[in-house]
Amino acid sequence: MKDIKHDLVVMGATGFTGKLVVEYLMKSYGVRNEHFTWAIAGRSSIKLEKLKHSLRELDSLSMDIPIILVDSLDSKSLDTMTSSCRLVISTVGPYMRFGIPLVESCVKNATHYCDLTGEVPFIRQSIDLFHLKAKENSCRIIHSCGFDSIPSDIGTFLLQETSIKRNQKPCNEVNLYVKSIKGGLSGGTVASMINISKHKPDNPKEQKIFGGPFALNPREYLEYDTHQPSLKSVKWDEGINRWLSPFIMSGFNSKVVRRTNAILDHRYGRDFAYTEVSTYRKGLRGYFYALSMLITLVALQITLKSRILLFVIRKLFFPVPGQGPSREKRESGFFNLDIIGTINNTKKMSLKVIGKGDPGYLATATMITEAGLSILIDEGRLPERYGVLTPASGIGEVLAERLNDRGIQFKIME
Repeated sequence: MKDIKHDLVVMGATGFTGKLVVEYLMKSYGVRNEHFTWAIAGRSSIKLEKLKHSLRELDSLSMDIPIILVDSLDSKSLDTMTSSCRLVISTVGPYMRFGIPLVESCVKNATHYCDLTGEVPFIRQSIDLFHLKAKENSCRIIHSCGFDSIPSDIGTFLLQETSIKRNQKPCNEVNLYVKSIKGGLSGGTVASMINISKHKPDNPKEQKIFGGPFALNPREYLEYDTHQPSLKSVKWDEGINRWLSPFIMSGFNSKVVRRTNAILDHRYGRDFAYTEVSTYRKGLRGYFYALSMLITLVALQITLKSRILLFVIRKLFFPVPGQGPSREKRESGFFNLDIIGTINNTKKMSLKVIGKGDPGYLATATMITEAGLSILIDEGRLPERYGVLTPASGIGEVLAERLNDRGIQFKIME
């Protein structure tokens, strides 16, 4: 029997994104509330105490927040933490370096887990190592609970459920269009990107899986020879009357959406096709914006493959871990997404996802916190499904309801 001291623990609370999660908890729920108890965890007691002092202007009770000292790479330290709580929210990246020991400890102690990873190799390893044991221990391990990939995954899920209800069938093709977005980059995100670029499996078959559209599917559904749409150039779209270019997170988000489909016994269909693109207004200016984004993405791919270029660019332009956009920039951010589904190239349905605040930081802090609280507070309304899951397969509509109440809107367009 677990000796529960805290319902929720924020792991990595003194990191850039971790601080935002703690601030969100303070502003939205306070240090004490009737629904759950929470604590902050990290390696440095000095940094954790400093964080509590900095939060006094938000809540005079900030000094009462419990502290847990934990080493991300020490199994005994992790077990002490995970055996005394119900759910861990982890913002400690790169996850390929720090994530596996924590997930292992959570599964071992039947503790739920949410994170912000966008690292395919880490999630693949988590699935292969822990999915069956997590099912056996009735715990939910839910990766990618931030802007990557909750809007994509939950938005597609809601669109498909609406289509099944109204049309008795899902949309066989779904496209996410990034209409407008404003946000910054943190040192932690950069570190994760670099770690992903360094990871390359030795086995040629595994290399093909990691690079394919179904890299996160259950092993029995690794249909990596099946074609999936993927925009690789600038294109004009007559349907929405805008220029298109590749979206930087399409490759990752689409894998999460396809894992959801597989976990749900292909509820979206075996022929389900999904992609994401950035969009720009019509005219010459819109075309050049789209072209500049394409060039930027190509340059980024080249940079990540060159140690010398990466070293120079990182020193000159990229923030170091622990740094990120200023408060003013975070608060001025926003995102506006359209998710459009088509049934057999005829009937169309659409859903809009909009939110204020930097999508990768303010909005992400809201998303991962509400994902965790969905499990803690609304567990009786969730699907009885356990293992290494996705936001849609592990939480679903309940999360959309909580986010709608917090200003991140998922709305079916009539």
